[in-house]
Amino acid sequence: MSNKAPSLLKDSCYFCTSTYQLFSILSLAISRKEKADLYIDPQFKDAEIFAQRIELLGIFDSVFIIDSKKIYSKYISRESGLINHLQIARTYFHVNSISKIIDCNNASYKNIFVSSRAFIPRLYILSCYKKKMDVKVYYFDDGVGSYYGNSALNPSKADGMVRKVLFGKKALDFDQDRYLMCPEMYKKINGETPYQVLGIDRFFDHPEYSDYLDKVFVPGKDVGLSESAVILEEISDTFGKKLDDLNALYQYTLEAFGPDDLLMKRHPRSKDEKRKGFRYYQKSELPFEILCIRNDMNKKVLISVGSTALSTPKMITGQEPYVILLYKFIQNEGMNQEPLDHFFMALKESYGNPDKVMMPASFDEYKECVEKILGEIRR
Repeated sequence: MSNKAPSLLKDSCYFCTSTYQLFSILSLAISRKEKADLYIDPQFKDAEIFAQRIELLGIFDSVFIIDSKKIYSKYISRESGLINHLQIARTYFHVNSISKIIDCNNASYKNIFVSSRAFIPRLYILSCYKKKMDVKVYYFDDGVGSYYGNSALNPSKADGMVRKVLFGKKALDFDQDRYLMCPEMYKKINGETPYQVLGIDRFFDHPEYSDYLDKVFVPGKDVGLSESAVILEEISDTFGKKLDDLNALYQYTLEAFGPDDLLMKRHPRSKDEKRKGFRYYQKSELPFEILCIRNDMNKKVLISVGSTALSTPKMITGQEPYVILLYKFIQNEGMNQEPLDHFFMALKESYGNPDKVMMPASFDEYKECVEKILGEIRR
């Protein structure tokens, strides 16, 4: 991507695997004012275009697109289960070769910023450990998984054993400092930790950088949200026998708010047909975070079975919309309620008015929540 020749040693590098991570990465890079590089694993749509836009900002010394296809084609097939785990373990024997594909300019860094357990950045970090490099790893906000302590980082027993043998105890040390949009929520969920949990100074809160949202995400002019309520839709085929209940609830919600005051936002991976009578958000490629940043969300109503995007307004902008969660009585297959309870109770407790976060346990309770909210926002 970039033809700039790196210096022998730079301050930091950042690894990006999603558009959501860009909010954290840009904020950190701007506030730290370091000589840093950005590595993008093109797992998301238009990754190359995002790289070009970001490079024009001049925040990073260099912006690189990782040739992840080359890595996967050489080391990982599309097999699942045990074969896939064995292939991943095999890559640990080739981390030096893989790191040369990731960082083709052979730069070295004092600090590495990464989110959770993304595969390719993990291999790069392990290569640094193998080379006995003096590097400090930081974790940054990547959504709800970042708030469950180290659970998103911990490997399986077999994986952990291989890492320990090949790279030493350091490969299993996940007590690294982390930067989060909402450190208070993390502390509510996890209590005291042996590492620091630091806040992210959001770049879009500063007038001199606010236009970076337009330059990176190019949302256009029409990012207003006139509707009072937004349903964050989830993929239908994960609900099994509960799908009929969910459809009935959606229909009730449409009738309660009215077709002009309710918006349906599709799940990014949804292939479901659009529901008749519902207004759909048209800019599906635009991150939900942009909508939250560009609109007054405090009197909006967000509804979902259990999408952690419901926390986005509070975590990203400090705003407090009404939130209705359905997972207490409508579950999708494989849903684990316990971590959702921990997370959303922490969200509820973080609100100035905790009553705005609602978790009905039945369809009748849901109707009561809707009637209560309508009475407050339309009076």
